[in-house]
Parts: sequence; structure tokens; C-alpha cells
Amino acid sequence: MDVDAVVAEVASAVGLAEGPAGVRDVLRVIAHHEPVAAREVGRLAELPVPIVAAVCNELRKRGVVDRARPVRLTPAGRAGLAVPAAGQPWISGQCPGCGGTGMAVPAELAPLAAELELVAAGMPAAKLELDQTHCTVDTKLLRVLRMHEAGALAGQRVIVLGDDDLISLAIAAFAAVPGAAARPRRLTVVDCDRDLLGYLGERATGGAVPVELIDLRQPLPGGLLSAFDVACTDPPYTVAGAGLFLSRAVSALAGGTGGHVFFSFGARRPEETLQTQRLIADLGLTVRSLVPGFNSYTGAGILAGTSHLYHLRTTAQARPAITGQHAGPLYTADTRAAVTRPYRCAGCGAVHQVGPGARWATVGQLKAAGCPDCGGTVLRPMPLGTAGARPAAGP
Repeated sequence: MDVDAVVAEVASAVGLAEGPAGVRDVLRVIAHHEPVAAREVGRLAELPVPIVAAVCNELRKRGVVDRARPVRLTPAGRAGLAVPAAGQPWISGQCPGCGGTGMAVPAELAPLAAELELVAAGMPAAKLELDQTHCTVDTKLLRVLRMHEAGALAGQRVIVLGDDDLISLAIAAFAAVPGAAARPRRLTVVDCDRDLLGYLGERATGGAVPVELIDLRQPLPGGLLSAFDVACTDPPYTVAGAGLFLSRAVSALAGGTGGHVFFSFGARRPEETLQTQRLIADLGLTVRSLVPGFNSYTGAGILAGTSHLYHLRTTAQARPAITGQHAGPLYTADTRAAVTRPYRCAGCGAVHQVGPGARWATVGQLKAAGCPDCGGTVLRPMPLGTAGARPAAGP
């Protein structure tokens, strides 16, 4: 088996923005973890689950991946990749206790975890139009522990920009644990979701967590400018969302070097990742650490239910990129509405545009009509910016 040829063919067939390297990442994950669910492959390879499924289907056609589920290699695939036979363990240096995150919830926090489970169970449902997806209780605790280990809780002024993950309540609860020595001097939540803020207000004992109803499209009020030492945010997973929320974070932090920003952000395609990391530098922030797959979420399927955690620090050059009102696209639905996306027919390979201004407004319409070239109804999304992806026509 010519693995190089297979990898190149699959990358081309799927229209993978990551190219052959992305296919190799998928194969590496399968080889190390087989049998493995496509969702887990997506998490470890940092690819959307639909893209992983498309790659695996192409690999099945070429006899590299078995047709059985969960995903596993065929004997020919293992031989071609020169990997150990099925069932034989790989040698790995990854910590078996933390799964590569560098953090673990200690046993003495089990009562706190149980408390947060009850709190999370009663919160308002996630609002998809606001890109809300609730993180797991373990993730809530791990984020708080990461902040604690960085000296970003005790005596600090902390602002949470968007809190559908209930991080403010987790911080307040952890600070009350005997021996934690982690009580912030100030803890404030900013969000545009009235239902969420109402719930936070009810659960914040004695008003320990002030909440303010603010749409971050609007500038922060004067009382929140340059008033904090630490900012925590899990914004919409768009470059625009990162730019706006990080700008508001920088605006909220006191001037000077060393301010903390804990920034959770999902894995994106190469160009979007580059834009996001360039944005971080342009804001005058440095990356203290980046932990892939640190955050886990409930019910988040397409991105494999995970995101990365960036620990950023301010420099003397830190300046917000956005200081006024933000009127452009922000949430995932906004960005999807602004462009057409190419879909490749699995039957004949023809590429068709879907979205505003295109022949089909939704992929559902295209599937119902069938591929004009062959009548096929299996259509696979391709990355934006490939095969003629273009901005949608104006009104």
C-alpha cells in the first residue's frame, strides 16, 4: 500500500483544508486508539466530526479503515502504516491520570462537584443562537483549579465575560472550601442572557457574585474599564467572537503587564486558527500556555465536544482592537449566513454551492433535489475558502 498516495487522494476527495497532514492526523489517532468513536477521533485530531466521518469513509473505500464501527484499521491498513497489531499497546508518554490536560480534580473536591452537578442541572437551557454549550462539571472545576494554580483567584479582581458555563458560581463555591485560600477580592459576571443572569443572581449566595446585563456588542461601562486583574471568557467560536470578547477582556483589565486572560476557544481550520493567534498578538497579549482539548462540553457534537484553554498575559502594549459598538457578524449563525459553502457530491465528486445567493439556500434543499449531475443525495461539506467558496450575494 502506498500510504503517501492514499493520504493525498483522501485529502483531495474530502477537500480537506489541512491537506494530507490532516489525513495523517486521523490515521495516527485511529492507530493509537482503535477501536475508537469518530467523535473521539475528532477531539484528538482537532477536526470537526463530519470531516472525520468523510475522511474515514474515503479510507474505507481504499481498504485502510475497516467497515465495522467503532473506527479501526484493516490488517492492510496496519501493515501499510507499520503500526502494532490490533490489541497491542502503544508506548506513550501521556499522563494517564490527567489525559494530557495537566490537571485533575482532587478527591477532596467530590462534595463540591456534587453541588455543582445540582446547580448545572437547574440552569436554563443552552441558547444555540448565542452559541451556548454548557461545559461539564469536571471542566468547571478544572478551569477554576487552573486559575487557582496561576495565582489568579486569591485577592484578585475577576471578571467573567459570558458565563453559560457557570464559572462564577464554581469560583465562589471553590473559594468557600476550607483551606482553598482562593477568595477573589471582586467577582463580576457580564452577559446578555437575561435568563442566565437571573439564574446566576438566584444562586449567588448573599450577592457574592454581582451580575450585570450587558451585550458585549456594546462597550463596557466606565465602572468596568481598567478595573480587573483577571478575565475569563469562552466566546462564540468565530474569529469575530474571539476578537470582540478578547477586546472587552483587555478593556476590563487594569493597565500594565501581567494581567490574566483565560480564553477558551474551539479548534478551527488552519486559516481561522492563524487569524485568531495573530489577533492575540495584535492585542498585546502573550500565550503563557495552551492546553488542547482542556474543556469538555455536553451535547456539542460537531466539534467533538471540546475546546482549548489559552492562558494569556497582558503586556505594556495591550490595547483593545474594538472599543466602540460592534455591529458585524459575531455568532456562528451570523458567519454561516454571510457566506456560501461548497458541498461535494459523494457519488460523482461534483461541487455545489449552498447558502444565500446560491441555487440552494440550505443543504437540505440540495439533498431533496439531488445532485444535478448524478442525482446523488450524499453531500459532504467542504471548508470555506475551497472550491469556489465565496461571500454570499448582497440583498
